[in-house]
Amino acid sequence: MDRFLRFSARGADLAWRIKNGAKSVPLKTVRTLPDGSELVMLHESDGMRARRRRETGDRHAERLPDTIARLVTFTVTTATRGGRTKTTRMRVLTTLLDHQAYPAREIAVLYAERWQIEIAFLHLKKTVRGPRRPLRGQSPDLARQEAWALLLIHNITATAAARAAGPAGLDPGLIPFTAVLGLVRSHVAADTRCRHCGHRPASADAPLASLNAAILATPRHRTGRQRTSGRTTAERRTRHTEEVTYTIDITKSNLPKWDTTPET
Repeated sequence: MDRFLRFSARGADLAWRIKNGAKSVPLKTVRTLPDGSELVMLHESDGMRARRRRETGDRHAERLPDTIARLVTFTVTTATRGGRTKTTRMRVLTTLLDHQAYPAREIAVLYAERWQIEIAFLHLKKTVRGPRRPLRGQSPDLARQEAWALLLIHNITATAAARAAGPAGLDPGLIPFTAVLGLVRSHVAADTRCRHCGHRPASADAPLASLNAAILATPRHRTGRQRTSGRTTAERRTRHTEEVTYTIDITKSNLPKWDTTPET
């Protein structure tokens, strides 16, 4: 709750997954909205405040203010082509209170976009750095410097894909990251001056234009592809990657009701 309030106070719109347990987050339902989501009250209990005081070392910390948020509870049913099904229940707590502007189903679908950061980590660790290749820095400062360099290369590559995709009306996610990284590397090397005559190639007059054209010429990822595979090493030995369909259903939570009776 403390992080939720601090982050939202900086102006961020939050959509955080929270645990399913009734006591995992201090929530009580204020009102159920037409789209199935709920307005909930965040209330810090005495025990929570005592724990926060211990963790922060502030023995006189005031109780966090009661805060209204919105809870979207939904299930995702996964059905593979081989006949396996699995249903997962999820809860997302958000600062987006307007159910008409931000319907519950759209928030549930939006949650899947969090995998974009997981894909970015994969690109960073395996494509940019290289698989099983440790950082060369032998001290924390050198390792941190190298990590920043890898992040910079990743951001340059992703930006190049986005700049090429934008004017063409394409989703940057359809452009293969590995192909763009290879094109960026080849264009950097191709635009260097000749060590004999000192001249640069003709493509150096418009390096971004030629790079954009090369990026747009790469084969696209298939749209709408949905697959699943085993998550653990043992599962991957016995389960093959399969085509899958996902069904999202908005459900109600099992939270207690917030008492709105005024104190006398």
